[in-house]
Amino acid sequence: MRNLLFKIIPAVLLLWFAAVDTYAQAGITASPTRLYFKPGSRQEQKVMVTNPNKDKALEIGVSLNDWNYDSLGNNMSYDAGTLSISCAGNVKVLPGSYFTLAPGESKELSISVGGIVAGKSIPVRTAMLYLTQLNPGDGTAQNGAAIKVTVRMGIKIYYTELADAKADMEITNFTTRKNGDKIEALKLYVDNTGTAWLNGTIHYDLLNKETGKKYQIPAQEFYSLPGDKRLFENALPQEIDKGRYTATAIVNFGANEELKLAELDFNY
Repeated sequence: MRNLLFKIIPAVLLLWFAAVDTYAQAGITASPTRLYFKPGSRQEQKVMVTNPNKDKALEIGVSLNDWNYDSLGNNMSYDAGTLSISCAGNVKVLPGSYFTLAPGESKELSISVGGIVAGKSIPVRTAMLYLTQLNPGDGTAQNGAAIKVTVRMGIKIYYTELADAKADMEITNFTTRKNGDKIEALKLYVDNTGTAWLNGTIHYDLLNKETGKKYQIPAQEFYSLPGDKRLFENALPQEIDKGRYTATAIVNFGANEELKLAELDFNY
């Protein structure tokens, strides 16, 4: 089997897009979990933290780390000040580095970013605000052993002073992953070539050119930072028939809902 065609088709399309930014985990809930600071916006933002437990108070510690994505989109955490894109040292959190929540209580945190020298050499700076449960709860392991369970959750902070920041990306390759002679997955390589944080979705349409039968791979949401080089792998549908195929990767991104496509012909 061989790849017969690879081509990039840029386009622009206006679509409605919504993202849910509320994150919940047993022990602590908080909303939102992404904060964006940019020119013209409030430089102080609020995060509501809640103790969902009905019978246990929470002692919560607040800390800041650096973070970025690896090539597969996993979150990578580092000590504050490690990365060149860090703004962890410029983040202020009130009421401070420690607070308690009674059962069912909510508290509003105030987060601000300031004191960064503007410049285009680093278009986006980031930090991760961690909320850590300091009084572990009781739990049970799979083998029945009693254990102590603690919860830590992160709130991502994005900061830019670029009034003209632009979200942009390029598809740099579209190919397949094989196991021997069998194609198992599609591989899409995407570079964030813009100066803004980028979020969007990727989905795939497959056409069997011999039978006309069509398949779809469900949409996958993604986020990336300027300079990121990402690899997305998606397994082929299990029910796919043998034949000659054209796969179309459709990437929708940015505030203006731009759309870029890549096509790949392969034999399955």
